[in-house]
Amino acid sequence: MFKNLTVDKLVKINAYVGSITAYGIVFSKLSVIYSILFLFLFFVGLYRDFYRPFNISRLVLNILGIGFVLMMILQINPENIVQPAIDTITALLGLKLLEEKKFRDYMQIFLMITLILSGYTLLSISMLFLLYLVFYTFFLNYGIILLSFYGKDPNMQIDQKQLKSLIVKTSVIPLLAIPMTVFLFFILPRTNYPMLNFLQAQGKGKTGFSDKVSLGDVSSIQQDNSVVARVVMPKVSNELYLRGLVLDYFDGRNWDSKNVAFTYKPTRFYGNKISYIIYLEPTYQQYILTVDVPYTISQTSGFLVFKYPDFTYKVDKPITSKIRYEGESILTNIYQQTINPSIYLQIPNLSDDIKTLAEKLKKDKPEKTAREIFNYLQTFSYSLENLPVGSNPLEDFLFKYKKGNCEFFASAMAVLLRVNGIPSRLVVGYKTTDYNTTGGYYIFREKDAHVWVEAYIDGQWIKYDPTPPVRNLIVEQLYKKTKIKEFFELVDYYYTTFIVNYDFSKQVELVNKIKSGLTTPKFKENFEFNKNLVVLSIGFALFVYLIITILKHQRKTYEEKLLEMFLKKMKKYGYIKSENEGLEEFVSKIDKQEIREVALNFVRQYENFVFKDKKISKEDYLRLSAVLESL
Repeated sequence: MFKNLTVDKLVKINAYVGSITAYGIVFSKLSVIYSILFLFLFFVGLYRDFYRPFNISRLVLNILGIGFVLMMILQINPENIVQPAIDTITALLGLKLLEEKKFRDYMQIFLMITLILSGYTLLSISMLFLLYLVFYTFFLNYGIILLSFYGKDPNMQIDQKQLKSLIVKTSVIPLLAIPMTVFLFFILPRTNYPMLNFLQAQGKGKTGFSDKVSLGDVSSIQQDNSVVARVVMPKVSNELYLRGLVLDYFDGRNWDSKNVAFTYKPTRFYGNKISYIIYLEPTYQQYILTVDVPYTISQTSGFLVFKYPDFTYKVDKPITSKIRYEGESILTNIYQQTINPSIYLQIPNLSDDIKTLAEKLKKDKPEKTAREIFNYLQTFSYSLENLPVGSNPLEDFLFKYKKGNCEFFASAMAVLLRVNGIPSRLVVGYKTTDYNTTGGYYIFREKDAHVWVEAYIDGQWIKYDPTPPVRNLIVEQLYKKTKIKEFFELVDYYYTTFIVNYDFSKQVELVNKIKSGLTTPKFKENFEFNKNLVVLSIGFALFVYLIITILKHQRKTYEEKLLEMFLKKMKKYGYIKSENEGLEEFVSKIDKQEIREVALNFVRQYENFVFKDKKISKEDYLRLSAVLESL
């Protein structure tokens, strides 16, 4: 049954709903320690405001807030601005929820929620953000109007009918604003070099591969179902490979690229040429994904694109937002190229067992040797779990475990080829058969991460994918497709193609159609500290302080708590009661009428219990606390 609520209570509820929503928005972007800290502060605030009020020193909270800001300043550098800022604002929001809140405090809470939402836009451009934005537009409008009532009379009672009317009427303004927002979206100028782009640089890869691969890396990447890229093109009969990196140097555990700068002679392709469009998600890396084997790709807005002799492409800076580019590739497993073979024959120190195995698999011709090695590896098992992690993972894979992920199969084949004098290299990218027939595109997820081999035989590179075909079935099980997921994925695709691609050139095109129709970096670099340890220490100290405060407060009776809260309020306004002074006598000396009237109302209700030896119940305590909060 709905009870009448005071404006004060509704404003509090609104503040907590907005705060937990803001937390939900940035949850995946927050540092773990800050996430835990916020939840702790949030629930302590709920306990204080809705169950058992107690006083917390604002000075202590302010000192903690200053400490978090100082930590943020020490963490910020040109490559990492947004993450520390969002962590800090979220922590400050949690501290603000603990304070005794007035009109100004609620406005600060709304401001911090807005800043968190704004920060999220610098880290992600997803369809989910659009839903958050719509919700927050209505929420903020409702909250501000509610605060205007709070400013006049916090104790104003609102019944169910009035509350419904308030919500409906406050929704009208955002609804009227939406058409104007859409209009401004189309006409406001935008540039390929956004002013705030520098805020998005993070200095490290968000998802996917870095510029090297270690044995066991790919399995950790495949635990992620995040979308990497969408490739708009006709469906092909076999799996589609996306080429990302080519690695040629192996130290026994890690693959790296050492010879990418070598120049090769022109290449001859044989096969069908296919055109496509790629929508690439932010990777915070510099490599560009292409359909294997790439022939050419277009320049990408805002980037300089460089082509390398190993048929990989890179841009001049990390990719921090969704980008679109077009390309042409040759769907083939063989292409000719004149190279220096010695580059691809490097091997680390290998055990005699690996050399013996390589000799055993050698045939009279290189192509037969490659096929023999390929067939031998097909007898092994594919697995994402319990992978070799010892000091010699490749040897353990070949002779002990005989199971592994794609990088183990590719590494084993490349090394066995090299031991037999056949140049080889690893290609790192993605492989999928997931095609959306409605949208006409392939969708690649992190789970589709893959590594395969190119062997150089008779003057041409030949693709070998030694990972057993069962890999496809296992990988597909990592992401359970449903009709609902497919629908929302399609909506997200159209959102991406429309919103992300709507740049300045599109605005010019639209206009033409309308017209035709009518702290010193050095110190920051040298200063290093364990952020998690510092935040954990602050959080523990705050936890101890709150426990002590709550225990001290619980030992007092409701009468003592209310009197202490009242005198503290009065002292805040400059009125101090002497020991021999009665409460009504003390209140009568208050010169400000509005304070005197509320204080007198509280004192008379309070004395009605004390002078009649009546115990103050929890309900009475909460009611009198609300009167005090209105001061």
